[in-house]
Amino acid sequence: MLSRSGNAQRATKLIVWLACFVVVLLLLDQQGILTPVTDSTARVLTPVTRTLTNIRLAISDTFGGIFGSSQAAQDLAALQERVTELENENVQLRSAAAENTTLRRTAGMRERYGWRTVIGNVVSRSADAGNRVISIDRGTVDGLAVGMPVVSHVNGSPDALIGLVDTVSQHNATVLLITDARSVVSGQVLSQVTSEQESGSISQPMGDVLGQWQLGSRLIMRHIDRDAKFSVGDDVLTAGISKALAFDAPAARIPPDVPIGRVSAIRPDGHGQQADIEPYFDPDVVRTVWIIVGED
Repeated sequence: MLSRSGNAQRATKLIVWLACFVVVLLLLDQQGILTPVTDSTARVLTPVTRTLTNIRLAISDTFGGIFGSSQAAQDLAALQERVTELENENVQLRSAAAENTTLRRTAGMRERYGWRTVIGNVVSRSADAGNRVISIDRGTVDGLAVGMPVVSHVNGSPDALIGLVDTVSQHNATVLLITDARSVVSGQVLSQVTSEQESGSISQPMGDVLGQWQLGSRLIMRHIDRDAKFSVGDDVLTAGISKALAFDAPAARIPPDVPIGRVSAIRPDGHGQQADIEPYFDPDVVRTVWIIVGED
């Protein structure tokens, strides 16, 4: 009992002393005596307090960004998915429009020229710099044969000859471009004669159209009669001479009046004339082709 009473007395005395000490500190602070001590303590603790506050704010922002932006992330994902859907729809619409244009072009060829055609796609181009050849995805099962003319167009150009079927297998074929030096096609110049005696009449000088790519040019037309009247800018078409003579040769598959290009220069050539021919477009750039498999 005495021990417990003694502990209680000591505790009471401690509380009284602490209370007195606090009262004394308050009195001293009110009188400004403790101001230097409190200022020094504040200067020491302020940076620590600021650092701890910044850490707390950073942690709050991080976790807020992770957990608080979940709705924004879901909205962004939904928008991205919608954009993908719209892009897919756009591609499908453009593909359908291109297919419709191709079909209308095919119908137009038959209506204008009476050509029966097969549509093909260019699948590769010759890696050999010495040859101008393309490969297409049509073959004998589609009615193709060696010597058939191949036409195409680019950016509003006429449906022009780009080459002839050179080799053919069941499902594929190679096309020798008309710009290749091995290509020779009979041609005619569609010229508007302007002389006084023949004003308004149409002259059609003929010759051979030869590829010149390996020789640094595109096309030339040789063996033109020296008295033939034609001008730079006149159109050049196929002549279809072999077909008219019913020759049993690959060249006989080329009908007349297939556009080739335009005259870009004229010069003498021995006892005749020679003309440089500029194709309506570069045959190397085409992707879709039409193979003329017959005529109505």
